Amino acid sequence: MGPWDIMSQHFVEKGKPPQGISSFTKIRLGWIKKQQVQFVKPGETSIAFLSPLSKGGDLLVVKILVDESSQSHYLIENRQPIGFDRMLPDSGILILEVHPKYEDGTGVVKVKKPITSPSFDQATYKLEVSNRNIFVDKQNNISIIPLWKEKENLGVLVTTPDRSKTATNAALAILKLIDQNSENENVISESIEAFKNKDFEKSYDIAVGKWGR
Repeated sequence: MGPWDIMSQHFVEKGKPPQGISSFTKIRLGWIKKQQVQFVKPGETSIAFLSPLSKGGDLLVVKILVDESSQSHYLIENRQPIGFDRMLPDSGILILEVHPKYEDGTGVVKVKKPITSPSFDQATYKLEVSNRNIFVDKQNNISIIPLWKEKENLGVLVTTPDRSKTATNAALAILKLIDQNSENENVISESIEAFKNKDFEKSYDIAVGKWGR
């Protein structure tokens, strides 16, 4: 996990405070409760807005169970430079691949960084960064897309690869409206509402002005 968990790498920068720990370690320690986890199955479409992991909150993790027999799964978390995580090299949506039945030291948990990222220092996914705004696992019918922020909470969409392009386009259109501080709050609200209802085509059309104007 590199710098994303003190149990993997003991500091980000020598002489400065250590970073925090991942959702994987916090779950093992009992620091994250079941009600703070949103469970999703491969093939489902689900939206969550995650509190910063180090700060805590009502919803901290999305868990996608990939294989029931091995209990292999993905954990999705929102890492921000807050509290014990203030020394992190980056921020955004972090995806962990977990294989609980592996022996310790043989890759029980791995950070699934974007394939374009040169190192673990750029391991997070961000909607606004074009080569880091989607993770796809075609074998398990999973796509993970970072979304916009709502206050401190950062959104993440779990869907299927066949829906990912439409969903990403809609999310980017919403982010553009938010960044432009659009005076038409109704358009933003309607587009977000359609997105959260999983109607990504309608959400995109509203955001680009084909609906609700």
